[in-house]
Amino acid sequence: MSQKIEDTNLLQANLSETLKSKGNVLLIHGMWCRGLHLSQVQEILEKEGYTCKSIDLPLHESNADLRKLSKLGISDYIDYLENTVNRLGWKEPILLGHSLGGLLAQLLATRIKTKALILITPVQPGQISGLSWTGLKTVWEILRTPFFWRRTNLLSKNKFAYGIYNTLSESKQNDLYPSYVSESGKIAFQTFLPFLTLSRPTWMDFKKVQCPVFVATTGKDRVTPPKIGRKIASKYSNSKLKLYPKLSHWAITEDGIEKILLDATSWVQEETQMPRKS
Repeated sequence: MSQKIEDTNLLQANLSETLKSKGNVLLIHGMWCRGLHLSQVQEILEKEGYTCKSIDLPLHESNADLRKLSKLGISDYIDYLENTVNRLGWKEPILLGHSLGGLLAQLLATRIKTKALILITPVQPGQISGLSWTGLKTVWEILRTPFFWRRTNLLSKNKFAYGIYNTLSESKQNDLYPSYVSESGKIAFQTFLPFLTLSRPTWMDFKKVQCPVFVATTGKDRVTPPKIGRKIASKYSNSKLKLYPKLSHWAITEDGIEKILLDATSWVQEETQMPRKS
């Protein structure tokens, strides 16, 4: 009974916020991250008049049961995100995803109706090749671990510095690294080696996504370099690709993140306010 009352109150509160906001935005973080890493993104968007919800993916709290986490795959994350949107009562949200969150946003958009997708340095769906030497160098320490798909993992500080937030100062890197959490090895397997997964959980039906798709790529990205963003954008009938040359894969707390978000939301507003063709 108390859960039903809580859910009803949440729906009423979100309805009230929706009526006075530019739109609802679900913020989806990447591997080894938590919702708190998107706090700067949330602050900027809320200042612009959007209602935002930043969530932790399942078992991404600091004291999580790693044995349970190791068993979770892409479909578990998508189920969780879909349930979150339903619980919020959001009918047509904007999905903003960073890195792995960009892949999850695309997959979720095949299940629910969305106003737009904003993808920041997104991981590619299974049909798109994402192989690069710099990306392989970043995650090789995980791939070479015996039976890594049955375990959890956390990228080392050195590899974060090389491939994830390589444009940040050493002091900022040192501040950030302790905030990261372990990730499911099954997720790593499905994401890094999609061609070996029989169930193809990262494969996209691109035609199901009818909303505008904004793809932000960065010039210093060593994990998902700009060519990946170009391939992703080319798969959608209504997409906008933009390159931010000075930023790394991390992007979300770098100096250029406000520019990315303002570019993305301005374009989305233009596209969603245009009369639809009959």
